Amino acid sequence: MVPHGRVHQAATSSSDFSGEMNQSAASSDPSSSPLYSFHFEKPIPPSAQPPPEAQQYQQPQPCTYAVQMPKDKVFRVPPPQNAHLFDHYTRRAKRRRSCSCFRVCSWILLALLALAVVLAVFAAVIYLVFKPRQPDYTLVSLAVSGLGGIGNASSSSKPVAFSPEFDATIRADNPNGKIGVHYEGYGSHVAVSYGGVRLADGAWPALYQAPRNVTVLVATAKGSGIRFSQSVRGEIAAAERLRSVPFDVDIKVSVRLQLGDVKTWAVPMSARCTVAVDRLAAGAKLVSKSCRVNVRFIF
Repeated sequence: MVPHGRVHQAATSSSDFSGEMNQSAASSDPSSSPLYSFHFEKPIPPSAQPPPEAQQYQQPQPCTYAVQMPKDKVFRVPPPQNAHLFDHYTRRAKRRRSCSCFRVCSWILLALLALAVVLAVFAAVIYLVFKPRQPDYTLVSLAVSGLGGIGNASSSSKPVAFSPEFDATIRADNPNGKIGVHYEGYGSHVAVSYGGVRLADGAWPALYQAPRNVTVLVATAKGSGIRFSQSVRGEIAAAERLRSVPFDVDIKVSVRLQLGDVKTWAVPMSARCTVAVDRLAAGAKLVSKSCRVNVRFIF
């Protein structure tokens, strides 16, 4: 029968066996048999243990605890001193941002002011050197064709299609002594209308006008399939009998100036002329005319 406790099988070569065997008591005590031995823990020597007086004053070792809480139960409330520091640094950051924004805005305003001064000086130099003057445009004549017989058609209730054609003769006078004018035909437009109704469309011819030059040019506008109402045909026929048929001539063209060897950017030029002719024929003469010319950013 094996006794209770930690019992290990005895071995003559093992170093784990300790204690002394009593040969005289082997027959009476089974635990003292060579077949059994007990393993005893080595006690701490008295010299390594602190005295009783030091044990009662010994500080407990610090412990670390991990506490898990739900995420929605965690509240971030800084201590008062941290809140004060946070407000202080926040105000200082705001002041720095305000100063930076003010500095940037000041530099931008100074740059814009310097640019405006440079442009003003440049414009003043250009004006004093070249002394630009706006060219003068005059509508000399307006030849009309394709509207013959409109007086006879006024008595008919059936609308008749017309194909009117207008040849506008324009005199362009460039009074500048050091500035040439380039007229770009691409994108230009010439239109003739009666009572707000567009009758014909055309283009301005492309050409270059030298300084102190007078050029006479012809801009042609054509239309097709124009149908007048009976009342409009009656008005045109009555105006022709009175030898004063009104028309509106609208001109739009891009212009570039030649300043020495430098050519400026293209700017739009527009003109509107209100004229009246004595008859609807190629040899029509102008009875009245009134023109308004507008050239932006140059003169």
